[in-house]
Amino acid sequence: MNQDFILHKLKAGDEDSFNFIFSNYYRGMVLFAMDYIPDQDKAEEIVQGIFVKLWEDREKIEIKNSLKSYIFKTVQNKCLDNIKHNNIRIKVEGDIFASASSQTAENDFLSFDLHEKVEFSINNLPETVKKIFKMSRFENKKYREIADTLNISIKTVEANIGKALSILRQDLKDWI
Repeated sequence: MNQDFILHKLKAGDEDSFNFIFSNYYRGMVLFAMDYIPDQDKAEEIVQGIFVKLWEDREKIEIKNSLKSYIFKTVQNKCLDNIKHNNIRIKVEGDIFASASSQTAENDFLSFDLHEKVEFSINNLPETVKKIFKMSRFENKKYREIADTLNISIKTVEANIGKALSILRQDLKDWI
């Protein structure tokens, strides 16, 4: 099919053109995403999000070159954003817990107080946030496992972990 024709039909809200794009590019996009994100579930989630956005923004999308280039560049950008977000999250998590666990012998008393404060803060998290945070940090469950266990989306797990870390950073700001 002609790319201009498909895009014209897509912008007009034609579901068949969207389905055509989806069926022709989805698998390749997931494989491409997995070059950046080795987790297939996460790669599929990213690609699905791109297709949702493509449908929602179909009337505004301006594609100068090829549809294929546009879609794959979007996948690349989303994957790089995801990697950057995860790196920041890992650094913040590492900073919080490294500072909590790297106390010297002369700081044992402070370490004990900090441990109590961390435990207190965790126990005072909203119930769902606390449950998800504990499953992630203390049971070493992956986000996918938590999502499956609690019958929620990975995005919800990520949001709750982010909320927990934000609350803990605020509660522990005087300690770290």
